[in-house]
Amino acid sequence: MPMNMTHLRAFHLVANYGSFVAAARAAGVSQPTLSEQVRLLEQHHSARLLQRLGRSVELTPLGRSLFSVTARIFAAEKEAEAILARAQKAMRGELRFGTDAPINAVGVLSAFRRSHPGVAVQLVSGNSAGIRQRVLSGTVDVGIIADETPHPELTARTLSTQDLVAFVRNDNPLAASKTISLRDLVTQPLIIREVGSVTRRSIEQALSQAGLQPEEVLETDSREAVQAAVMAGLGIGVIGEDEFSDHPRLVLLDFTDRIPPITEYLIYRTDNRGSHVIQAVLECLA
Repeated sequence: MPMNMTHLRAFHLVANYGSFVAAARAAGVSQPTLSEQVRLLEQHHSARLLQRLGRSVELTPLGRSLFSVTARIFAAEKEAEAILARAQKAMRGELRFGTDAPINAVGVLSAFRRSHPGVAVQLVSGNSAGIRQRVLSGTVDVGIIADETPHPELTARTLSTQDLVAFVRNDNPLAASKTISLRDLVTQPLIIREVGSVTRRSIEQALSQAGLQPEEVLETDSREAVQAAVMAGLGIGVIGEDEFSDHPRLVLLDFTDRIPPITEYLIYRTDNRGSHVIQAVLECLA
């Protein structure tokens, strides 16, 4: 015959609180009801679990052994309730998601929306420095950035790695070779994201180490603006390879020089790791 969990819970409460009166008050039932449930448990299993001492109780050796088991059972029950509560809350919540390139967030957000279709998602874009600051200030829950700088208040998880590439309009003299050197890069205006962009920082470091200086820098505030400027024939664009959008008038150029790849990280405030939306995002990654 299956064990009666109501009777087992009654025993656990009494053992935990040390008296029938306190246990009944915590459970919201009458003391006689709780006493009867424990009596039925002992009777059914022909076991003495509690020794009544006036208004308090003392566990028998068998009772102590059982209490160590019920403690694990009902702790696991509470953990299961917390997991389900987070899921229920996430279904009605909001996820504020920041990224330095929307294309990098597509995979994570697609998985998240499949698992939590009722969650309202607010997507915020900007450069790595800006998204990092938004996560720190709490105006964004989770961010994807290419900035590996450690911060004591942030937790970072590696997502992906991508190479830097250049691209030009198809009538540019460099388009035919399908590759480009850093020395070629500085012969035309360089079209790149604003200060704070990891793409900009990476290419500027590579040029500095090679002792090169761009002829001219055209600064834009988004990946789309970089592409539009290149499309207009204003110069050479530099971007993360995964961010490049195929277009018949654009030609992708691989660098012949060795340039360190860009790594994308998912970041969140460490003190918010218990948040239901952050846990939901991390579960999608897993």
